[in-house]
Amino acid sequence: MSDEQYTPKKADDSRLDLRAEQKVQKNRTPDLLRLNRRAVIFLGLQTIALILYYISGNTQYFLEENMKIVLWAMTISAIALSLFCAVGIAESVFYAVRYKAPRLFFKLIPYSIIFFVSLAFAIFARTVDLLSSGY
Repeated sequence: MSDEQYTPKKADDSRLDLRAEQKVQKNRTPDLLRLNRRAVIFLGLQTIALILYYISGNTQYFLEENMKIVLWAMTISAIALSLFCAVGIAESVFYAVRYKAPRLFFKLIPYSIIFFVSLAFAIFARTVDLLSSGY
């Protein structure tokens, strides 16, 4: 093997590589936003599972104490989901302004919809729980 294969790259090549890497990172979703999206998906699926569990528990006449546990878990899950959606909205705005990437503004739409739906489920779960207590 010759020494030409082991020579370092020229300075111009390294600048081109850096620009190409910056361009790839510009089109990539930031890591924090990706982690937040995964948390929203997990909590959303958990909330949906608890809603289905509540519905099936009502049709099968579960005990009142068990239904209260399901409602309490649904409330906690829906509130956590709404908090993560609010953080996702703030992150989307921040990264869209910082990276000048208007495509990140499109992430506001699902976060906003899920935010309001999860708040509605949290309010529903608390209302049903309070009404079943005799208030």
